[in-house]
Amino acid sequence: MGAIAMGQTTCGLLIGSSAAIGLRCGRGRRGVPEDHGTDRERAIAGVAGLYQAFLKEFGSTDCRTLSGCDYANPEDIERRMRNQDWKQTCDVFLPFVMKQCNAMAHQGKI
Repeated sequence: MGAIAMGQTTCGLLIGSSAAIGLRCGRGRRGVPEDHGTDRERAIAGVAGLYQAFLKEFGSTDCRTLSGCDYANPEDIERRMRNQDWKQTCDVFLPFVMKQCNAMAHQGKI
């Protein structure tokens, strides 16, 4: 469920991608991120770039705003499932996020 089934938080695609960017930039490293300043800075810049691109494209990073669904409200969830609203929201966001991350990886940014 969206918003970690809680109603309002950052889009899960962005949360998961942020973790993946951090893992990619720290791949093969030991210790804490602060021990690897350049890699840490690349991860921070990559996440910031992803969020900025997403915000520019969709106007928000907030799941409730993006999806129009309060996942803490069973009636909203039922409506979303019945109408298959995710096809116009999440199914659009996913390829955008994947394309952004792929481009950053190919450019050596992450």
